[in-house]
Amino acid sequence: MHETVKLSQNFLMNTGVLEKIIDFSDLTQGDCVVEIGAGRGNLTRQLALYSGEVFAFEVDPILYQRTRKELSLQSNIHFFNQDFLKVDLFQILTHFSNSSFKVVSNIPYHVSTPILFKLVQIPIPFEMLVLMVQKEFYQKIIAQPGEKRRVPLSVVFQMRYQVKQRFEVSRGSFRPMPRVDSVILKCLPRSCSPNVATINRVANLAQVFFQQKRKKISNLLRPFIDPEIIQITGISITKRPEDLTNLEWLKLSEVLNKSKEKEV
Repeated sequence: MHETVKLSQNFLMNTGVLEKIIDFSDLTQGDCVVEIGAGRGNLTRQLALYSGEVFAFEVDPILYQRTRKELSLQSNIHFFNQDFLKVDLFQILTHFSNSSFKVVSNIPYHVSTPILFKLVQIPIPFEMLVLMVQKEFYQKIIAQPGEKRRVPLSVVFQMRYQVKQRFEVSRGSFRPMPRVDSVILKCLPRSCSPNVATINRVANLAQVFFQQKRKKISNLLRPFIDPEIIQITGISITKRPEDLTNLEWLKLSEVLNKSKEKEV
């Protein structure tokens, strides 16, 4: 949660929590670690000690300059004064193809959703994601079919990753203290995850359908395809977007994609 002062920045000060993040990360000298929101460098410093390379992104120019100067002696840290959402991460990491890629980050809470969308939609085989997120946000990404918290990110994140461990962090671990509690998540890739093209297709479809989440699938499909066709797949068209399972989203995406190909 490393933002500029004008964005109500909160810094992680609890050394015990930093140790828990490092413990979750299982770092080795063969790891290339991506950190999103380096802030004052408290976590960055620890990552550099235990991993091979660290790619630290900090959008705030003052924090970037200060932290880069303070950690200038650690040559395995690559600092970027850039918006993570706009960088070509695949291009940056392409020269380290023999390494294991991990994301270890106390991610900026105000852009948590777009950051996770980017991480699940780019073709980089991350071995692990260790993320500090807002507790309410965590509850969204693990929300199951039928739960009110379920959102498009719930669908695509669960297709690619599964939360293996979690550790709750009180708001008192930060200065200044935020209004919410946080959770450290250790997420591992699923062994049979769909390819990136499929993930992207499902993400786009889910984002469109969830804009009218109270409508039934039958009504949402009519502009694109005869809803009766979908019933052949076993999907009930009386369901609403939040009720669909991940497998049903995959089937729905596949049928619509084939329909588009026929039109071409």
